[in-house]
Amino acid sequence: MRIRQQRIEKRGTWRINVIYSLFLILIFSILIVNPRLIPGVEGTGFCSAAPQSISTDSISLIYNSVDATNFPRIVSIVRVWNNASGFVIGKLDENNFEVREDGVRELPIIVEELTADDVGINVVLVIDRSGSMLGQPVDDAKAAATTFVGLMQSNDQSAVVSFNRRPYTDYPLSGNKDSLTAAISRIESNEDGGTAIFDALIHASDLLTNVWKNPAIILLTDGADHNSRYTYQDALNVLLPMEVPVFTIGLGLDRNSPEEDILIDLANRTSGMYFYSPTSSDLEEIYRAISMLLHHRYRITYTTHNPAKDGTLRHVRIDVNVHGNTSSDTASYRAPYEPVFEVKPNPFTPNDDGFNDKVEFREGETNPPNWVITIMERSGQLIKRLTNGEKSWDGKDDAGQLMLPGCYLYMVSDGGRVIHRGLIQLIR
Repeated sequence: MRIRQQRIEKRGTWRINVIYSLFLILIFSILIVNPRLIPGVEGTGFCSAAPQSISTDSISLIYNSVDATNFPRIVSIVRVWNNASGFVIGKLDENNFEVREDGVRELPIIVEELTADDVGINVVLVIDRSGSMLGQPVDDAKAAATTFVGLMQSNDQSAVVSFNRRPYTDYPLSGNKDSLTAAISRIESNEDGGTAIFDALIHASDLLTNVWKNPAIILLTDGADHNSRYTYQDALNVLLPMEVPVFTIGLGLDRNSPEEDILIDLANRTSGMYFYSPTSSDLEEIYRAISMLLHHRYRITYTTHNPAKDGTLRHVRIDVNVHGNTSSDTASYRAPYEPVFEVKPNPFTPNDDGFNDKVEFREGETNPPNWVITIMERSGQLIKRLTNGEKSWDGKDDAGQLMLPGCYLYMVSDGGRVIHRGLIQLIR
């Protein structure tokens, strides 16, 4: 009887252990599927995922740049992510994108997914070292920034700016991880430090003045601005024309507070993203997420339907569609200007009988605003200069003397820049 009782007790214990284990597995699975449920990492569950593996209730496409250097081949760089889950959306192809230039759909397009070394980034890390950051917060901020530097790829550069009542460049843009890490380690907070967020943003933008390739700013702060000489609007006036995305991190801020609203608005207005960090221990995961986001792009290439080198401004819109969820963004480029000139008639006979007694310079679709036509001997000696919109030559020099038959050079300039040159033949 006693042996039977022991078997029953062991069987009951085994069942309890199995049920408890299944419960733990269930909880762990939920947290893995939805990292936003993990306390302290709201909005930081970033990873690259195939579109069919994540929810796409709300997606965003951000147009980073458009390059017409190899016109008529146009190259665009875009980012795509899931707003609801914070996932980078990977494994998209030509079927997920549409490109329209001036309203005309461009086909075919080539879509390439870029990651890691394919994408060189230039990032300014802006770190709050005001009095409220003293102790563990600034230590964790430095550790997180160091992690970001450690994730830099071979084509990346970072700079470090820290601020209290005024900003300071701890280290300029560089790809030297050791130097950047050393600069971060020297950042210190003190109790009498103020908070000049807007000044720090403008200071950081100065470091990106001559940077055209994938610039970004990561701003970490735990409070409101109290000491800036510049206003929030002043900072926007500098950042928006530069098209620098600002990724903002609010450390321990009251939710829906005015200071958090500014960080959210700043991220939205600059095509960046806002991250809420309940405690400083969450910062490292956030910086890892931003690194992944910055290193993931799509390159979309097409040949424009309008190959005219007319100097016009072209407007490009790119749409993305993932399981019926859509987003779009626009950018513009200017086509190169290469006018085509004609000389008619050529040759011509200036014999004062009203027939073929002058040559007309004719241009393509548009006229340069300040063009000058210079007629020269083949030796380079000046014969006549046509200005103020003159477009015809009567075969005479500046003194009114008819030139001898032969070939003469002409050169068309626009604001001092030579845009066309050729030969005129004069006969009798």
